[in-house]
Amino acid sequence: MRADAVALHKILNGNLQMIIPIFQRSYSWETEQVQTLWDDIIKVYDSTAQNDKIVHFLGPIVRIEVTTRSIDTRKLYLIDGQQRIITLMILLACIRNVFKNKDDLVRKIESGYLLNYEEKEENEFKLVPSELDRENFKKIIHGIDGLTDSRLKRTFDYFTKELTESKKELNLERLRGIVINNLIIISIDMDKDENPYLIFEGLNAKGTPLTQADLIRNYIFMRIDDEEKQKQLYQDYWYPMETLLGDGLEMFFWRYSLREGDFVKIKRTYANLKSELEADTEKGVEKELKKLHEYSKYYSRLINPEKEPEEKLKSRFIRHNRWEIGTAYPFLLNIYKDYSENNISLNHFSEILDIIEAFVIRRFFCRYSSNKLNKLFVGLYKKLDKNNIVGSLRSSITDDCPYDIEFKEGLKKFPIYTSGSKKTSLILETLENALHAKEKVKFEGFEVEHILPQSEKDPERLPIEWKKMLGENYRKVYTTYIHTLGNLTLTGYNSELSARPFNGKKQYLRNSPLKLNRYFDNIEKWDEEEIIKRSELLTEIAVKTWRYAGISLF
Repeated sequence: MRADAVALHKILNGNLQMIIPIFQRSYSWETEQVQTLWDDIIKVYDSTAQNDKIVHFLGPIVRIEVTTRSIDTRKLYLIDGQQRIITLMILLACIRNVFKNKDDLVRKIESGYLLNYEEKEENEFKLVPSELDRENFKKIIHGIDGLTDSRLKRTFDYFTKELTESKKELNLERLRGIVINNLIIISIDMDKDENPYLIFEGLNAKGTPLTQADLIRNYIFMRIDDEEKQKQLYQDYWYPMETLLGDGLEMFFWRYSLREGDFVKIKRTYANLKSELEADTEKGVEKELKKLHEYSKYYSRLINPEKEPEEKLKSRFIRHNRWEIGTAYPFLLNIYKDYSENNISLNHFSEILDIIEAFVIRRFFCRYSSNKLNKLFVGLYKKLDKNNIVGSLRSSITDDCPYDIEFKEGLKKFPIYTSGSKKTSLILETLENALHAKEKVKFEGFEVEHILPQSEKDPERLPIEWKKMLGENYRKVYTTYIHTLGNLTLTGYNSELSARPFNGKKQYLRNSPLKLNRYFDNIEKWDEEEIIKRSELLTEIAVKTWRYAGISLF
């Protein structure tokens, strides 16, 4: 091992290429981190006006030389420090772009720090980033427009703006000198026989924390010995999975680990998978990667229903998402697997989704603890009779599902609007459609409306007409019923209705296409008695819609 404190130009000069290993994360710096580096560079820029020997230490990078057939290009794995090196190369590319009319300076920057001028194709770039960053990085280095949105693009845009719109007048040639000469890096070059994967794992125990997905990727590819096979598996399985799920990858791994029936804390996802694979062969690890890839496609459709081709499932996935029934995903991954292998029918899958929705909604209105749902759904699949999957699902959840009488009381009293307009809208839309025998209503442009107005969440701010209608107990009526189901509806005239008197609201509601709103046609006042009556009507519909551990009406 050799460690030297060197300026950036000594890291980038010469015919070399630094390669980000396949097990490394993609570029992850946020604008805040880029801004901190920029501020440090500007401080050095200002200080060197009086003393050009002032330097700024950026920390270490770790590289291992790659055994390669290339005669002219020295190749190294960049094991640690890619975030800083990539950021500085983007900055140099942005400085180059400002110099675009000065060919000698453009060539000096490109040939010295960005490109191997005498090389072509794969040897042309002084740094090869991860697959996800590669296309954008190449465009930045070549000065080509058309970047796709990413952290790389945001870093490029940040530096471009600072260099072209900054209030501070910068001498760009002096700035270039600061970047390549006054930023000092501890360059650690490891011996060729060192294991880069183990070094990476050890180094990243500090610094920017690795996600569980980072650790899983590192471990899986550490277990694949052949480099060409690594690349092939990455292209065929990991990269498509990472592209498909994006920031949802870590949550997928956690829910995937729960599908076997044992509860695992999210912070233990990697440790759990590692313990399962430690005694496995390379073929076993490869098999697990393929299985992860397969399940990621199921998960993608659960969280992004628009990707589901089957309309019966798609509409139900949308409802689950609106109600945020993510706790059921480990269970549903197993069900989707059975469905994909034709072990359960489309109708049975749809029925299972309806049962789960009814189960979760009943528990919600009855204020059952949501903490129990995680563990309940984790162990649920193991309890099912695979020859009678729907029937055994119903019987497995009956003890934890509120009875009708309890559900009715919950529906009348629970202030559902406090849980957000998304859930409230779903409940009201479902009740509206339950009133239509065949044709379902399209709800575009509708919002939740409080019949008794919110009045800035203060009963004292109610207009005088409302106080009189509610009577002397208007404060209690307001506090008890304002956000409950009986006082809520859907309308396209939310802003027009606002705090209007009840009769004024009726003028709008009677023109509504919704049956929920035609209810008000013959109502003369809106007080506690009337709110309770409407609540009882809606409750009866809801109980038939979200049936007790049974088949719903939709």
